[in-house]
Amino acid sequence: MKTKKMIWKSLAAIVMGSVVLTSCIDDPDPVALDATPDVFVQKIVRDSVEMYGIVFWVLGNKALDSVTVEGPDDTVWNLEEDPSGNRVFSLYPEDEDYADSIPVAGDYTFTIKSTQTDEAALTRKDKLEEDELAAVVIDSTEFKNSKLGIYWQEVDDADAYYVRLFDDADKLLFMSSLLDDDETDYAFGVSDTGWASSGDKAQNGEDYRVEVMAILYESGSTSNNRDYNIQFISIGSTEITWGE
Repeated sequence: MKTKKMIWKSLAAIVMGSVVLTSCIDDPDPVALDATPDVFVQKIVRDSVEMYGIVFWVLGNKALDSVTVEGPDDTVWNLEEDPSGNRVFSLYPEDEDYADSIPVAGDYTFTIKSTQTDEAALTRKDKLEEDELAAVVIDSTEFKNSKLGIYWQEVDDADAYYVRLFDDADKLLFMSSLLDDDETDYAFGVSDTGWASSGDKAQNGEDYRVEVMAILYESGSTSNNRDYNIQFISIGSTEITWGE
């Protein structure tokens, strides 16, 4: 199972970023570089073993050239330009990057450079806390009344959930709206909103992967900034055949 891309976050960032951060496009006197970083942990379950991967993400108020991150144990990561655009740089774990030990808590230092000639690099820190979520347990799925229903066990301390559907090429086809922390089931069909493309929806008899994501935000985050202050995401998944 590939879990590298977090498309929902990149899209949310661009929308909110257009409001919260000032763009310098067509400005004869460009504003100084500013950026919002986030570091968080993703958990998956592989062969009954809980595995952890670390995620880095930065949104700038102008085009970015490079972003590096140094962890509290002096490990360094180089982020990559996100497919959503050069204002977002990110790094998500590949399958081989997951480990059975949780990443080190503490301050992660982001060094951010814009594409503006001779502009000094910007340094920002984001703290990875020690809090984590239990593994997401999907109890069952069923196809009823032309909709796929997913049922899972409530995850203690989770702040919210998302449900996502991927095809066998790991392409994101569907993502739910944000679900409340007490939700334990969700159903959707091809006529519901949430499909990434109106021309690319689930087909009867085809195999897909459905995921339930439990989200924990950083302590002190608010409804206005929580998308930029994620602490932990726990992902449970199962294979389904649409229509069966």
